Amino acid sequence: MVVANDGDLPAQTVLQLTALDIPIVLIESYIGVHDFPCVLGDNYIAGYQITRHILNLGHRDIAVLKGPSKYSSLVDRLRGCMAAMAEEHLLFPPEWMPEPMSGHPIKGYVQMQEILALDRRPTAVVAISDKTAIGAMDAIREAGLRIPDDIAIGSIDNTRESQFTRPPLTTVHIPKYEIGMLAMQKLNRIIMGEDTTAFKSVVYSELIVRESCGSPAR
Repeated sequence: MVVANDGDLPAQTVLQLTALDIPIVLIESYIGVHDFPCVLGDNYIAGYQITRHILNLGHRDIAVLKGPSKYSSLVDRLRGCMAAMAEEHLLFPPEWMPEPMSGHPIKGYVQMQEILALDRRPTAVVAISDKTAIGAMDAIREAGLRIPDDIAIGSIDNTRESQFTRPPLTTVHIPKYEIGMLAMQKLNRIIMGEDTTAFKSVVYSELIVRESCGSPAR
């Protein structure tokens, strides 16, 4: 069994499966101190990379659109974002870190609307995923603002849709095909009894620079 995204299946359920002696490999998730074989994107570095890119462009007034905390991959991305900010002795202002609305299909749109309703707005936004960013871009355009002239935006995933947004979205590539392939290779070795060693494998991410980020307006 390949189990993807820990927020969708509680850790306790995964632990119960081990009692049935079912071979398991985790994708984009890990469970505390338990030694499960897992394959992850480099989510912490991805968060660091996109935030570092925006900082290098000169932005200091930066918001972040978080994801649900039940997903360890999204929590790791946020930690990477915060680490890049800390290097510049900066913090994300709490009012620019809106919580995602549970169950809402376009969380990024709603989160961005919350920020734009404030008296002071950021010059750049880091979105925790492309889906979140695409919703946020709709909210920015609806407010009559330009991307990246008024607000720059960058995210993580490099989904197919990210290259067709207006403007094309700067993002960090998480190699999901390779993650799935490595997980299945590992699972097959476990099933065949060739390799039962538990490991945590991290697949490198890559910054993809497009047109949604620019230097802050002077």
